[in-house]
Amino acid sequence: MEFAEISFFLETTADKIEASWDIRSLSNIANQRVPDFIMSGRGTLLRADIHILWTQWFIESICNPDIFANSSQGYAYIVKTVQKRVPLIFPGISEDERNKITKYIARLVDKEVQRRKERKRISLSLENRKMLWDIYGTEQRCWICGYKFTTWAENKFLGYTNYQEVPLPQFVDYMRLNGLTERHISVEVDHVVPFSKGGNEEDNLRLACGWCNSHKSDRTSLYDVALKPRILNHTKLGKQSIPHPFWIVRLLSVRRCCEYEGGCEQTVDNAELTVFPRHPEGAMNPTNLRVICSEHDPLGSNRFVSRTIAEQVS
Repeated sequence: MEFAEISFFLETTADKIEASWDIRSLSNIANQRVPDFIMSGRGTLLRADIHILWTQWFIESICNPDIFANSSQGYAYIVKTVQKRVPLIFPGISEDERNKITKYIARLVDKEVQRRKERKRISLSLENRKMLWDIYGTEQRCWICGYKFTTWAENKFLGYTNYQEVPLPQFVDYMRLNGLTERHISVEVDHVVPFSKGGNEEDNLRLACGWCNSHKSDRTSLYDVALKPRILNHTKLGKQSIPHPFWIVRLLSVRRCCEYEGGCEQTVDNAELTVFPRHPEGAMNPTNLRVICSEHDPLGSNRFVSRTIAEQVS
């Protein structure tokens, strides 16, 4: 860790709200290299998500997929639209290069158009739900957080009629607030690649708990949500900041293992995982959250709060 580099970066970029409308100040900030230490070990995910977003903006600025999504104009019109723009964007390239980049961008736009076209979601039959359940072996868990489904959840998912009233927990994880509703602890079928973004109905399906599935929704990037501070009045710890649920889902689904610094073999395949703050007094954003198993959880029993307290921030 180069302290001088970090110090200079902070001096250049921190507390620069007044620079939001000044292009010279913004240029200076944009030209700074972000030290890995600033991203607290989340550099790969943060960079990947923003690079994907930038690429999407660039492609869509050339040709807007929404115009063609539910239009009779097909791929040929997309190619024509891109052909008009490419010479303006890349004025110095050869004809072969223009043709190559035109075809490439047109294919990307067309692929996005196909994703956005109205499609009818197919309800998974009971037979297919049973097949999906059997694929995951004898200990079915949520593919995102590793929550082990209860017998009640299994019976409900498989259409059995002998399950009793939903056993909602009296205490819940205040970081995740999973278990406040029947849906949270139910088994649901999740599209890993969201259906609305082209995910198919075959090898794209996974079992997920309702909490993870509902908060994942059709989001795929940390930048799909904004920071909306939520505060819980913990009976022992006082006021505690609550992470955005999707940030938790995103980290769990990507990491899929305990991040205990001393090493741990717990994964979502054999344990339920959650998150904890690296800096308890800090904001609960992705750079401050770590994936943890119950064995190495520094919060211990303080993680759980009564339903009454949890429902105040749900």
